[in-house]
Amino acid sequence: MKKTTLTLWSTICLLAFAHTQTHAQKREHPVYDSYLFAFFSNNTPDGEQIRYALSDDGFNYTALNNGAPIVKSDTIALKKSIRDPHIIRAQDGKTFYMVLTDMRSSQGWQSNDGLILMKSTDLLHWQHTAIHFPERFPNLEGFDEKNLHAVWAPQTIWDEKEQKYMIYYSIGRHDWEYPVGNKKQPYFKIFYSYANEDFTDITEPKLLFDFGTAAIDGDIVYDKKNQEYVLFFKDEGLHTVNNGFQTRQGVMRATSKHLTGPYTVEYKHLQYSNRAVEGSSVFPLIGSDEYVLMYDCYSAGHYQFCKSSDLKEFTFVQNSPTKGNFTPRHGSVMHITREERNLLEAWSDLNAALNELRRIPIPAYTLEELATRKEIMEHAKQLLKSSADKKAMNKSARKIRKFAGKF
Repeated sequence: MKKTTLTLWSTICLLAFAHTQTHAQKREHPVYDSYLFAFFSNNTPDGEQIRYALSDDGFNYTALNNGAPIVKSDTIALKKSIRDPHIIRAQDGKTFYMVLTDMRSSQGWQSNDGLILMKSTDLLHWQHTAIHFPERFPNLEGFDEKNLHAVWAPQTIWDEKEQKYMIYYSIGRHDWEYPVGNKKQPYFKIFYSYANEDFTDITEPKLLFDFGTAAIDGDIVYDKKNQEYVLFFKDEGLHTVNNGFQTRQGVMRATSKHLTGPYTVEYKHLQYSNRAVEGSSVFPLIGSDEYVLMYDCYSAGHYQFCKSSDLKEFTFVQNSPTKGNFTPRHGSVMHITREERNLLEAWSDLNAALNELRRIPIPAYTLEELATRKEIMEHAKQLLKSSADKKAMNKSARKIRKFAGKF
């Protein structure tokens, strides 16, 4: 009798433990309800900065921080400008990685030799490492400063087999250029490296994909249904014929059963625009089996959005004008939680409150009010610089607006 009772009690305890563990595991996976779009804006030093926009549906976005940068490029980039931000959530669910092109376009399209690695736990404050390829890989033939002219559009993906983060990017070298008519076309191939555990360094570049003519802006998605990796890319540069296919600066697909290839090209374009496009990015819709394909129609003044249930055939959804505070160029989208969105919005609102206070002319204050102004502004700036406390940010914004309301 005692043995039976003990066995029954043990079973109940085990079931209770299993139930608790199941719920604990479920809590580890965030519930997403919004989309975060990280992008740069244009080909000026001010435009070549990291900006954010938020969306409820994945298609329509509102710029955060009134369209102003989230991170200043001169604090993270050797070139003092960035392009092509790609953002992902880490496997642990609470760390974020961003990789960027370290480039200032006003110095020339063949002046870029590196990329930037960034890591954060709150989407606002980032550690960063700029990697200049000729210095990092001095013994790698062809990657010297004279011959290497582009390290473009890096992206990150988790390699389940290697249990590491793989970073892939387009490389351009002068010794690869090929003739198209009476002109020379820079030849871009897609390479990959692995990041170290701290996300501060990368391994020596290895070839991932060679299209046969120039290819840039790789974006890899794992297709669970077909158990294969899909590489979306842009056929870059001057129009030519590749394997009987007419290139025209459009979005294409290549597939592989292995993340590091080899990839098999599908010779067709996916975009709905007749004009040149670039910077394609694919992401799943929240709570759906469908995927969004978006790309920058940079000469047409809009971003184009399509969707698909199989990552093969895409249907047109909409063109989103790039105007006002929302002027995205090549960027990427990630799912975020309500709590993460609230923090971003609190940070944005505190910035807005500070700017409202700055617009009030100094002569409007008494000496005592000037001292108060300085105190509340310094507190707000410190919160923006190092805090991830949305309650403190909301409180500071209210205090600033209450003070500013007197004038």
